[in-house]
Amino acid sequence: MQSVFYETGHGIGINLFKLEQGVDFSFPYHLHRCYEIVYMFEGEMDITIEGEVFKVCRDEMILIKPHMIHGMETKGHSKHKLCIFSPELIGGVGENLQKRTLSTPIVKTDGKEYRNMFIGIDEADSVCRIKGFLYYICDAFLRNLTPADGDEHNPGYNKLLHDILAFIEFNYTSSCSLYEVSKKLNYSYTYISKIFNETVGIPYNVYVTQLRISKACSLLQNSDLSMIETAHLCGFPSVRSFNRNFIKCTGKTPSEYKNKI
Repeated sequence: MQSVFYETGHGIGINLFKLEQGVDFSFPYHLHRCYEIVYMFEGEMDITIEGEVFKVCRDEMILIKPHMIHGMETKGHSKHKLCIFSPELIGGVGENLQKRTLSTPIVKTDGKEYRNMFIGIDEADSVCRIKGFLYYICDAFLRNLTPADGDEHNPGYNKLLHDILAFIEFNYTSSCSLYEVSKKLNYSYTYISKIFNETVGIPYNVYVTQLRISKACSLLQNSDLSMIETAHLCGFPSVRSFNRNFIKCTGKTPSEYKNKI
């Protein structure tokens, strides 16, 4: 099983809209609560969604739904732009996309029109302009929806997973055990464990540790905090525990990781 982490930078803001672009880009398996659309300007990229590999080529775009485990790999050359946005920005369209199944998550564009749209949109644009852009782009994917009786996603499942992930996000700095989240959400311990394993693909406690290490990596890259402070802010009871888990997840000690940066 590939390791997965929850990308906390794409959190729970209702008007979250981020644009990112890159060349020859690869990114490990992760998930978040937002929609993600990748447009390929040059070359091709393999994008894995829930274990299925899709090759995205020039002037194609791909849609990744919330809480789907996905990763990206460029084996040759690629140039892309992606937008990550909260489900609330597309309202009922998002609900339709989330509840229904796509026959394929890839849309082949005519090139010029969509290329110019992705070039022209900016994070600083008004919410109205951003929503107009997203509705237009998402309309292309709506044509790939399968008939209603072919649905395979349970909205309740997605809501519960989001609630679990949100609980971890807000409590990872202290104690966020499986017992505590089951008590908070009023579900049985075994049911929460089963749902989490089936949807995320790794045990709850492994996920929490990976999230904490992901947070620690960010602090090591962007701050001058001591190892004790970093360990504490990421929910580890001691530096010893922090070091042990950091090595397990990254293959390096926190000091080695920071020095390499």
